[in-house]
Amino acid sequence: MKKTNYKWLLLSFILLGYMMVGCSKETPKPQPEAEEVTIESTYVEILADSLDEAIIVSVSEGKKEIKFYNLVKGRTYTLTYDGTTGMKNRFGDEIVPGQLAEGDMVRVTFIKDEKRIKSIQLLETVDTYQDIDVFEINKAARIMEFKGEQYNLHDNCLVLSQGKSIQLEEIHATDCLKIVAADHKVYGITVEKGHGYVRLSGHEAFVGGWIEVGQAVITEVSEEMLLVVPEGTYTLYISHDGVAGSKEVVVSRGEEALVDVADLQTEKIKKTGKIIFTITPTEAELYVDGELTDYSSEVELDYGIHQIKIKADGYHTLKQYIKVGEPTATLNIKLEETEAGEEDKDDDEEADESVSGNSVSGITSASDYRVYIDAPVGAELYLDGTYVGVVPTNFAKKEGTYVISLRKDGYQTRSYTLQLDDAQKDVSYSFSDLITE
Repeated sequence: MKKTNYKWLLLSFILLGYMMVGCSKETPKPQPEAEEVTIESTYVEILADSLDEAIIVSVSEGKKEIKFYNLVKGRTYTLTYDGTTGMKNRFGDEIVPGQLAEGDMVRVTFIKDEKRIKSIQLLETVDTYQDIDVFEINKAARIMEFKGEQYNLHDNCLVLSQGKSIQLEEIHATDCLKIVAADHKVYGITVEKGHGYVRLSGHEAFVGGWIEVGQAVITEVSEEMLLVVPEGTYTLYISHDGVAGSKEVVVSRGEEALVDVADLQTEKIKKTGKIIFTITPTEAELYVDGELTDYSSEVELDYGIHQIKIKADGYHTLKQYIKVGEPTATLNIKLEETEAGEEDKDDDEEADESVSGNSVSGITSASDYRVYIDAPVGAELYLDGTYVGVVPTNFAKKEGTYVISLRKDGYQTRSYTLQLDDAQKDVSYSFSDLITE
């Protein structure tokens, strides 16, 4: 019995040991949660594959497009921009699209296949001249003068007006320009302030009188006339034989302002003013409206505009317009002496030439050679504001600078500056078709 009890006791100890071992086994610790790994996206920048030095033709902020002009090829192309496009001025400072203007010369880098701009910067190697209103252009010699300096015109010099390319001849002497140049070479010209046109109706009573548009234009009134006037707002003053009046007129670039002056043809009210002329030298001759006038005492003139000419041997002849609108006035004039060997030219001494057919009368000429305008067919031609005829037409050739205007109902009027030489031969011009309004 005792042995048996020992066996059971031993077996109990063994079982208890196993249970203690199993109970003492460590409970596994909970594993920490895996950390969230952020995978950074790698941006691979696409580099520009093209570079150009070009002139800005126009900027469209709405479409986010910029049109450029390549001077080498003489062609335009359009590229887009976005928020990644870098834009800088000539000093390297950041700018926005609104600070880029037509006529600016820039260095542009872009992705050719995407037609997308990577960077654009105003060129630091060119000079920009603005508000240039005194200049001379010789198209034949490809020379331009302004600010007392002479510049050559680039073979593909770009001329812009309101974001559109125009011809060099379409620049009028009264226009205000922005010029981009370097090393005395002009690369681009932008018309900042251009010109429009004034045409009269109901002006029969004023024919032979004078018209003044601000101080921009003063000329004699003819039956059919078209005046080239700088854009702006003016007081138009017209007078003839005691009848005078004024109207406000707004002239927009490239547009025609039709002014009806019929209501100014009221009953004549004779008003005159007395002008005291003090002229140096005292032996000078005074012509008023083409008539030799004694100015040893007061000169009585009708209210309105009058043309005066003063001439004397050894002095430059002076021609100008005066407006009489007060009972009395004093005018002091001193002529400039001519230099030794220099001759004073008086165009009025040349004989007038009247021609028949579809051409202008009263154009002076030293020869029988003609200027033929062959196109656009059907357009009215005006020479320095005076009606010539319907194209094709011609007028007498005379050396000098002239402005011709082409107009047709329903089409945009256009003007061109012609520089005629003294070569003894006819010349012909054909201009582009007029654009519908």
